[in-house]
Amino acid sequence: MAEHTPDNPYLAARQEWTERYGSYVRAASAWRLVGIVSLSLATLSTGYALYQSTEVKLVPYIVEVDKLGSAVNAGFPAQIEYADPRVVRASLAAFVTNFRSVTPDAVVQKQYIDRTYALLRTSDPATEKVNNWFRSSSPFDKAKTATVAIEVNNVVPLSGQSFQIDWTEYERDRKGKEVATRRFRGIANVVLIPPQDESVIRLNPIGLYLKDFDWTAQI
Repeated sequence: MAEHTPDNPYLAARQEWTERYGSYVRAASAWRLVGIVSLSLATLSTGYALYQSTEVKLVPYIVEVDKLGSAVNAGFPAQIEYADPRVVRASLAAFVTNFRSVTPDAVVQKQYIDRTYALLRTSDPATEKVNNWFRSSSPFDKAKTATVAIEVNNVVPLSGQSFQIDWTEYERDRKGKEVATRRFRGIANVVLIPPQDESVIRLNPIGLYLKDFDWTAQI
């Protein structure tokens, strides 16, 4: 059934306008509403972000003192409390194993070196000492004639941030015959920095870094 067209030309024109453009007007109104809602949400988000940025966040710094009042340990709570001491000792044992092991498998040797440097920071004395060791005693060169296996005997805390590490090195020729056994003692000064980057977490999940590291052969 055909729609009736009003006899009045003004009504007829209005009906034609509504039929042709009414849907566009309704759509525009809907989009206007969406725009208003989006703008309101953006304003609320910005306001909340500004509020968060102006909040003062206090982070306590803890200083441990001895009976005479001298500071013996200090740091933020996250540095002192969040890591299990057993995990710290295990991480130091792994560091020594990675640092001192020698294998003819170049891929595995590179993994050892990568894991060693994962616990070192560029500006710390320990890093320079490890660099000097690798320059003078390249494990890749030594692996041409020998291998070195590591046995960590113990890791003993000397203070909150200092540890003694004792280990034994078993050197064998490429045929597997043991040619030397050496014992070493190292002193490591460490710091704990909770990691944020995933690439760091993979190799250093607790954020343990050696600030300084010295080692000597034991008779």
